[in-house]
Amino acid sequence: MQPLPPGVTAGARVVVRGRAARLEGIVEHADCRELHLVNDDGPAARRVLLWPFDRPVAIDSRRRLRVVRFRVWAAPVTRALRCRMDPATPRGDVASVDVIPYQLAPAVAVAAGASRILLADEVGLGKTIQAGWIVSDLCAREHDVRVLLAVPAGLRFQWRDELARRFRVQATIADARWLRGMVADLPSDVSPWAAPGVYLTSVDFLKRPDVAASLAREIWDLLVVDEAHTAAAPTDRHAALTAIARQARRVVSITATPFSGDVAGFESMRGLGAAGQSAEPLLYRRSRADVGDPRARRHRFVPVRLTRAESRLQRLLERYSRDVWQEATGDVEGARLAMTLLRKRALSSAVAVARTLQRRMDLLQGRGSAPRQLQLFDDEDAVDDEVPSAVLAVPGLADAGREQRRLAALIEAATVAGAIDSKQCFLRRLLARTAHESVIVFTEYRDTLLYLSPQLPAALHLHGGLSPGERAAVQARFNESGGLLLATDAAAEGLNLHGRCRLVVNYELPWNPARLEQRVGRVDRIGQHRTVHALTLVARDTAEDLVIANVVRRLTRVVDSLGDQDRLAHFLNEARTARLVIGGTPLNETRAEGSAVALQVVKQPAVGAAAAAAAIQLQARTRRDGREILVSSIRASAAFPPGSLVIVRCVARTPEGHAAAERALALRVAAPHAKPRDAAAVRTTAASVLAALPDVRTLAPEINPWFEAARRAHATAMDCLAAREREIGERPSRHVEVQPGLFDRRALEAAGAMRDAEASARASHERRIVALVRNRELHLDCAPLAVLVAWR
Repeated sequence: MQPLPPGVTAGARVVVRGRAARLEGIVEHADCRELHLVNDDGPAARRVLLWPFDRPVAIDSRRRLRVVRFRVWAAPVTRALRCRMDPATPRGDVASVDVIPYQLAPAVAVAAGASRILLADEVGLGKTIQAGWIVSDLCAREHDVRVLLAVPAGLRFQWRDELARRFRVQATIADARWLRGMVADLPSDVSPWAAPGVYLTSVDFLKRPDVAASLAREIWDLLVVDEAHTAAAPTDRHAALTAIARQARRVVSITATPFSGDVAGFESMRGLGAAGQSAEPLLYRRSRADVGDPRARRHRFVPVRLTRAESRLQRLLERYSRDVWQEATGDVEGARLAMTLLRKRALSSAVAVARTLQRRMDLLQGRGSAPRQLQLFDDEDAVDDEVPSAVLAVPGLADAGREQRRLAALIEAATVAGAIDSKQCFLRRLLARTAHESVIVFTEYRDTLLYLSPQLPAALHLHGGLSPGERAAVQARFNESGGLLLATDAAAEGLNLHGRCRLVVNYELPWNPARLEQRVGRVDRIGQHRTVHALTLVARDTAEDLVIANVVRRLTRVVDSLGDQDRLAHFLNEARTARLVIGGTPLNETRAEGSAVALQVVKQPAVGAAAAAAAIQLQARTRRDGREILVSSIRASAAFPPGSLVIVRCVARTPEGHAAAERALALRVAAPHAKPRDAAAVRTTAASVLAALPDVRTLAPEINPWFEAARRAHATAMDCLAAREREIGERPSRHVEVQPGLFDRRALEAAGAMRDAEASARASHERRIVALVRNRELHLDCAPLAVLVAWR
């Protein structure tokens, strides 16, 4: 390979393709070199060119000595002395984001070598921002990174906008339309996910078999899973994410409710990305009190007395579900799931359960439409507030005619009960008393939302049937103008609705206590300056009494495992009181023996010294122009004896030229100087001082401990990355021996292709391990930034 031209080294300024740029790093290959350039027109203007195909020319490396007044000299020198970068300091662009220390902690841990993070801070503490720090830092540290962000479908555009606005990270939304275009443009043997970049997709899109198969073959530098509690085992989402996480060098799971009493669900989140002898994930579970925000929240369970017709409907439905539970044959689990769905919808509204009962009758009689067949490239987004027809179509009673009669009686009872809805009446009285407040009313089902809509014509709607653009428009309008918002749980995750609202009403009691936290968390977020109020309506003498008992049991497990200070634990006393008042159950029956669960994770402190130091370093970061050395002069005094003060920038660089750590030092050189006659004399004196400057380590012994500490931290991070790379590369082979056919060699060709692909993957892992080991070592690069001459 041809040698690089003189002066073309890491850190040098060069001209290539007619533009000036700084050569940030050089990556060696067998037949070429990658030249990673940063253009002079901004940090985001990066290019990667190849030598010897592109011919860079070094700009004169001798930096100009610029003589300025002392005031002009002092300001940038002060900033330079304050600015410091350690190996774990995030490298991302900080122009448009507030630097809050606790939000840097996960990014610092990942930079230090952590491969698995469980980011489980309370709702509203900026987990998206914390993930953004990790993404931007990785993009700044490594070249050609491949990041996959798996988020709920309704949050894709919010994530894209947050990354672009705050961190200047451009993410590609990978959906069905994007996939169709990539498949049409690329050769058949090239994966649409092969190119470097940040891919933003929905969790439900990547679980599709064709998409999951192509994703699982790729190696990802970072996998971020938002609202990870919705992808707990056993689900198709969890299976798809597990296959992808095994091939990811770093895995970050984000959830505000890591443990809501479901031990199996928590264990599945804890194990996401585990491979070989992987260490336990780091858990970040900070509360508002931990980060210095003691603002309170008030929540009440409000009992609602039902009418006689509503009580009759509940009793009939209870008998029907009990009979199906005992008599179901065939698909027993499906029949019981249908009964659970009916009981839950009956607690929401009589109109909702009437529609569901009618749909079940139609399906059992063969009049209902069959579940829609997904097309090959259909975008399968999760819509949780739709009624699953496949579940309702499962027969319950052995006698079909008897079941039809029972359903007809239930439909008639639901129609009568819907004439006067007790919860709706209570809600209208509540809204009349709080007419001056903006309110969000959450319901679990879209049917209930559509039922309430005519009674509240001024309300905005937010549900799973809206497109992402429509959801964003409703969110923006509500945050700007306030008012009344009717929403299903499709809006209960990730959205910011706190602009003008602090009051949340749960129209029915969720069976999972984590949903309470998710709903209230839409308005209880960073930026909310008022006390948040939440009310949960509970129908007396119904199955919601049992729901409260279940909520209490699960919250008890949360308290035993995460502690009394956890946010979910705040619901426990209220739920116990509601169980006593509404259900009449003694409090001593709420705690189950052995309910505590040992969470096998490493819990991190609220902020940590490293994160606090990184915040200070980021706030002091400034853009430095290395093309000139500032020079000034002052009269010597008792505070500043005759001599020179040289400001030196010390950088610990990798063999590829990347800066792993840096700091600025002030070095004093004692020497008599006469009063300079003009600027030229000052420049000449400064040049002679720099020419005679001894080794920095001689004048500043403190640089050695700093450099050794930086080298140890950097080597530890490289070792952790190499260990993770070995874990990924040591996965079992999928190759199996095949019997050759007499006239058909396709099986042999497929087996050979799989064997070649695995060999190529192993070689790629080995090359990366070698590169990581090579980059363990650092060398010290020191260059002067400014000179101050003190004359008699």
